[in-house]
Amino acid sequence: MVHYVTFSRYLLVFALVSAGCGIHGGGAAAVKNPLSKLSKGSGFAATLESSDERLKAALAQLAFTPTAQAHRQVALEYRRLRVLDHAQEHFAAAVKLDPRDAVSRAGMARIWRDWGFPNKALPEARRAVANAPGSATAANTLGTVFQALGNFDEAKRWYGRAVALDAGAWYALNNLCYLEIMTRQPYAIAMCERAVSAAPDSAIARNNMALAHAASGDLDGARTWFRRATNTATADYNYGIVMMSERKYRDAQDAFRSALLADPDSTLAAVRARQARLAADAEEQSRDRH
Repeated sequence: MVHYVTFSRYLLVFALVSAGCGIHGGGAAAVKNPLSKLSKGSGFAATLESSDERLKAALAQLAFTPTAQAHRQVALEYRRLRVLDHAQEHFAAAVKLDPRDAVSRAGMARIWRDWGFPNKALPEARRAVANAPGSATAANTLGTVFQALGNFDEAKRWYGRAVALDAGAWYALNNLCYLEIMTRQPYAIAMCERAVSAAPDSAIARNNMALAHAASGDLDGARTWFRRATNTATADYNYGIVMMSERKYRDAQDAFRSALLADPDSTLAAVRARQARLAADAEEQSRDRH
């Protein structure tokens, strides 16, 4: 089993390099919104409003019938386009018109959570679950908020609730898989297998399977699953990170070189290959002196 401190070093790298996910947004006036300048000051949102057909249609419907449902649809389109301050405004407008709108409350919770304010997300996520007790999506969202707050037991309980409500909720299974990796559960691989079975085409589920194998010490299995998850360059880069964490610096160097062969323009792989080579040289020199 990989030590927790060692494993955590590359867990965050995968989140950035492989998963490529993350939402940043705001809502209340008391908190500065990092997207406000982009969406309002630069004309970015205005450009999208004239060029994106789905957003144009949602805005037209809102202008014709300003209902909670119309605001919610506009919010969903803005969220898809990553203009999250506008998404938050329209979710809030929907909730004002329909306080029991669980989808909009969950949407607001997700934006607060991913923007780094899980404490502000929690009340909205709780209301979403209260208003829609049969919604697997709402239960899963509450689980992610608890995970962001560091309350893993509650997170696991709500992910389990989501799966109980919808056996095909692969996103909740995937979250359970990732949580079990983080907490070094010996049955993480089994849970990750369920997530992959539920979403066989999901790169995120496959990457988590690779992480589960790495955490269990099965490095060959980790490499296999990384390659099933994504292109060769990214897979070899991720495997190199695992080897660096394991202090297998020559293996890491080889993996980063393979990533460079697959993608010669990858400056990140080049930097990592150099770091691995220097670390391997230093380790060998130290060993020779002793």
